[in-house]
Amino acid sequence: MINTESDKSSYTIVTNINRRKILVINDVVDIDHTPEIAFEDFDAIFINVINSLHDYNMLAIRLASPLLSEKCRFKPFFASSRLMGWLGEADIIIDGYAPSPTDRNMAQSIDEIYASMRRLNFLLGTEPVITHAEEMFRLVRYAISRNRFSFSSEPVRGMSSGYMALYNYSMWHTGQDRIAALEREFFHSEMLRLGYIRHGRFLDKIHECPHCGGSHLFFFESCPKCKSSDIRLQSVIHHFRCANVSPESTYMWDGELRCPKCNLMLRHIGVDYDKPSAIYTCNQCEESFMYPDMRVLCSSCKRTLSTDDLVARDVIEYEFTPDGIHAFANYDVVHTLSQAGFYGYTSTRNFMDYVRLFSESDKSQGEILVVVRFYVFDPDADAMAALDARPPVVNAMSRFFNYKSALWGNNYYFMSRVREGDVAQVQGRMEYELKAELNDYRGQHRGFQFELLETYLYYPNTDPEQFVGRLEEQRRH
Repeated sequence: MINTESDKSSYTIVTNINRRKILVINDVVDIDHTPEIAFEDFDAIFINVINSLHDYNMLAIRLASPLLSEKCRFKPFFASSRLMGWLGEADIIIDGYAPSPTDRNMAQSIDEIYASMRRLNFLLGTEPVITHAEEMFRLVRYAISRNRFSFSSEPVRGMSSGYMALYNYSMWHTGQDRIAALEREFFHSEMLRLGYIRHGRFLDKIHECPHCGGSHLFFFESCPKCKSSDIRLQSVIHHFRCANVSPESTYMWDGELRCPKCNLMLRHIGVDYDKPSAIYTCNQCEESFMYPDMRVLCSSCKRTLSTDDLVARDVIEYEFTPDGIHAFANYDVVHTLSQAGFYGYTSTRNFMDYVRLFSESDKSQGEILVVVRFYVFDPDADAMAALDARPPVVNAMSRFFNYKSALWGNNYYFMSRVREGDVAQVQGRMEYELKAELNDYRGQHRGFQFELLETYLYYPNTDPEQFVGRLEEQRRH
């Protein structure tokens, strides 16, 4: 029997046969910002939004996601059977499909998920996500809560380096694929160092651009002489009578085959020729060659490369160790796993550590760091400190997930990795959009002040300690 605890047009809360409360989403609901819905009010979520607009359904799922929503975090997540096969990448966070929220099989699955969490001593209620490192922690904790103790490698659409199914439905946003790849690599190396994961089986080998690390590459066969890819493959004809060997096009004469050396017509009865091989001919310069060159275009940084320039990378499977499962289940990992490799808002120490990390990275070739420093004064910060782990202005700036940021007293820093040829463009865009957002915040908060103080450029072949020292010294002035 269904007990309706709350009857809203956009959602209802019902009780299943095992006395679990199910939040039924009938329309798009911003759960985290709906005061009438509390974390303790429900045990599982059922998506019952069926709209002809795919993006509308995706929004409803995102706002109730056990991975992204604070009130729904880690809770069993089900969807109407009518949505089966229509959710694309979001299917990875669906625990099952059911005809109704009170379905018996769904009720059993919910109890099994909670039983698994109890066996793991899984801590369900955690603090809100603040930094990108914590986003990664939540992603891994979610996988463990669903007994996914390994993350295998398979191609992932839209990721420049692909190959990480665990991150298929995560916090990454458009334009972040390069940053995401670097942060995942750092994250894995840190977890290996701490003994939280171990290498599993070898899966594949991919090749990456040496400049940006992207693996979305285009390959073009091209002429060794003029580099054009306008080439054609044709047979080579060997004329037995005069031993001439040349491309078939040189034999073509008025629709028949005539030897260009001895001018005799080739016989089709009592054949006096064969085709021992094939040869390429360039349509632009008429050069003939046995093997074309291979030209590679990186779709990320638009550089043209040779195949010898590419960097090979092994793709392997990772497995969580018992220590890793315990650490993530109990949320002990946040105090031991450094955040230095992650973008988003972070501590000042981790912000400065990233400069050191960047200077040592073998993948920083062709990139520099752009750091923009603002002076900010927010009289609301003290009054709201007890209500929020972050200063109010940080919440307002949280949409800039492509930047690493830190607040040091009244100095607000933003950092971006930039290809050297794009510095002027990116620097101008950073300064413009950050000032615009801070100006909007000032319009809504009386007494708030800000000023762009300086923009710094850090090159990886220079002393990181000198650069960090410069930031620290100028902060005092």
